Amino acid sequence: MGTLKTQFQQLDTNIFLWVQQKNICRDTRFHSIKNISRTGDGWLYCVVAAIALSIDWQTNLTFFYACLAAYSLQVPLYVLLKKKFKRNRPQDCLHAFTAKIIPSDQFSFPSGHTAAAFVMATQIMFFFPSLGLFALCWAIAIGFSRVLLGVHFPGDILAGISLGVLCTLLANQILVTSLLISL
Repeated sequence: MGTLKTQFQQLDTNIFLWVQQKNICRDTRFHSIKNISRTGDGWLYCVVAAIALSIDWQTNLTFFYACLAAYSLQVPLYVLLKKKFKRNRPQDCLHAFTAKIIPSDQFSFPSGHTAAAFVMATQIMFFFPSLGLFALCWAIAIGFSRVLLGVHFPGDILAGISLGVLCTLLANQILVTSLLISL
């Protein structure tokens, strides 16, 4: 098991370094990439929920509750995984590398920005399918921006995607089950 973990970390590091060597996050694109990442800070989720509720309160209240349920699962699991794995961020374990932004917390695994973005994107895909592709592309862009900015390894992003999608599926299943029981 230790060898597999080491091999995974080495592959993850190699992919991260390859992305960094491609210098995709040049000065001319830095602000755009940073702004994409900032949309995953949490404020946008409140805006999306408020817009949905203002358009159709009765119909979109279920969307709001589904988001609350999914985030209620995702956030504690994210914190638990960070404390359990304590994976160093790239700048803390790669010599002569400095991230382009200051990370929001100490550890890298999983990416909270990506997990939260995939909760919202997956909920949008369920409740507003016509916006699903846009939401999915946005969530992927947030994950990729975290690697470009140097605060996460690609594996952290994959874990964030998995966490966000699984918490959404579980929350929605719980809501559907509770709605069926109440009928």
